[in-house]
Amino acid sequence: MDFGALGVVLSIIVIVVLFSFFRGRGGVAHRPEVVQFLLYDVKLNQVLVDTFHQREKPRRLEKTNWEINKSKISFLGESLKDTLKQTFDMVEEVNQDLKMTRKNKSLSYQDINVSRLKEPLSRCREGLEEWLMDTIGTTEVSPRYPSISGFLFGER
Repeated sequence: MDFGALGVVLSIIVIVVLFSFFRGRGGVAHRPEVVQFLLYDVKLNQVLVDTFHQREKPRRLEKTNWEINKSKISFLGESLKDTLKQTFDMVEEVNQDLKMTRKNKSLSYQDINVSRLKEPLSRCREGLEEWLMDTIGTTEVSPRYPSISGFLFGER
């Protein structure tokens, strides 16, 4: 193999690697997925709040998707952002109370007030579902499977 052909092949490889490295990540295309992830946490927390006092050992409330995506919600309305922040702050407080109850055996799970989360969680759910309906026309985001070219070059 001569050096001219090797140079062309290496140039193409470098261009493909640089293009895939510098391509845009996220953006407008990922907004519905962010909302869907937050909606998943909200729906799960609604079920956990409804069944909290029926469980022998209550489960902590979910906030993983909020922690991952809270910096990516600038496209949502101010009131919805504030409601989400306040609600997940309350979720954190309940999780802290739950942790303290587990450590301190003298406290009871029945003393934890989770009913205060019902109203904020329902407002979050309504706001997120409304945003999805206005934006994509449904509350379910269809999964996208990347193709080889989409993986290398980024689908937009």
